[in-house]
Amino acid sequence: MTREIRRDFLKTVCLSLTGMRVFPRMVRGSSPDPPLGVRWGVRSPFTEESLHDRALLLSRLGYQGLELGPEFLGRSAESILAELKDTAISISAIVGSLKLLDPDPTVRTEAVALDRKRLEMARILGAAGVIEVPTFGPCRFPNQEKAPAPHRLEDQLLVEAIRQLKEDLKRTRVDLFIEPLTRKETHYMNLQSHGARIIEEAHVPGVKLLSDFYHMQMEERDITAVLGQYGRSTGYVHLADGVKRTEPGSLPFDYRPGFRALKRFGFSGWLTVESGATDNPESALQRALHYLQRQWLEA
Repeated sequence: MTREIRRDFLKTVCLSLTGMRVFPRMVRGSSPDPPLGVRWGVRSPFTEESLHDRALLLSRLGYQGLELGPEFLGRSAESILAELKDTAISISAIVGSLKLLDPDPTVRTEAVALDRKRLEMARILGAAGVIEVPTFGPCRFPNQEKAPAPHRLEDQLLVEAIRQLKEDLKRTRVDLFIEPLTRKETHYMNLQSHGARIIEEAHVPGVKLLSDFYHMQMEERDITAVLGQYGRSTGYVHLADGVKRTEPGSLPFDYRPGFRALKRFGFSGWLTVESGATDNPESALQRALHYLQRQWLEA
């Protein structure tokens, strides 16, 4: 037994005798082992207009987090935190610029600058990440629009934008979540495999996939297989049932196979409802949480 191995062995024994546990050192971007508990959040549905009222509702229902869209991000992080005080609700994630693939170079530059501000805002709020949809709608690059998507030009522009945020991601220790959407919403990124390819090409720590079960139900042939292949890149999850995007459990859709794939990678992030409601939003959110918690436990 070498001196180093003997030293580590004695250290482990001593800590065990004092009732302490030894954990592997965590590296940014790695999965914790053993996995921590997931947390439950909501982006929608709501009838409440104010942030404070939404947080009170979610706290009462048993959720832990609230995801913020652009409608709340014109104010300061401090004012947002003030509205959440005494509600037991955290901010799970906030939305980014959503314009990284605008055809206007000036707009793209401004989008990266806004993402820098959003990463800092997320850091102050304690949010896990900033959500980026690369682009909405049809292709707006004249030389590319008639060619089948995805277009290499847009891939290159997205990778370039992500690389510009490398130091900001490192400094803030906040993740950037890249979200594929349905073909109804964007021509560009519809599959988890495309998002994973961009993340691999950019090679920037802290860039992860947003795996949205609604979009995956519409676009992926086999959600379980997809998450089994790319789930290690998943940093954040959206949840909704079927083509009408109603609350989880309303079909009911079986999330357990997909959850099981995420568990195999030690997923321990936010599971966030982003849906409509089949009836009263409060009742829908209450049913959804009970359904999802049971599905996660059974996965």
